[in-house]
Amino acid sequence: MEDLSKPVALNHEMVETLDQLRAGAENALYGASPEQAEELFKKHLAPMVVGSGMPTLQVIHYQWFLRELARLWRTRMGRDLAFHLELTIRKWVNLGLEPRTLQFLVCEAHQRLKGQDSTTKAPSHEAGDPGTPEPVNPGTPS
Repeated sequence: MEDLSKPVALNHEMVETLDQLRAGAENALYGASPEQAEELFKKHLAPMVVGSGMPTLQVIHYQWFLRELARLWRTRMGRDLAFHLELTIRKWVNLGLEPRTLQFLVCEAHQRLKGQDSTTKAPSHEAGDPGTPEPVNPGTPS
């Protein structure tokens, strides 16, 4: 394995994500249980890896990367999280994974998990008043 101090070239989206995290972007997974964090990563990110058509061994390596991301997101915040995410990308690049794919997964995790509250299971109402029940068949008049 090469030296971990050698930086990996980061794309624009990854730089923006790390800057947002350094600036104190919300981390709803901080303090969550390992099971909750891994469940959210499996729900939001694992299907992209599993359905990618990569060989099984490579899929397993990316799933390990996602487990490491889940651990970082639940145990770190701010500058510390950003530093460890960058270091984790370096580690997995040196283990043979594609840097663009790793950066994409980190950015997707940040976007998809933003605002996720891992402690409550309340249903989300995207349209209308949360106290108003949704119509059974929206195409028919009431």
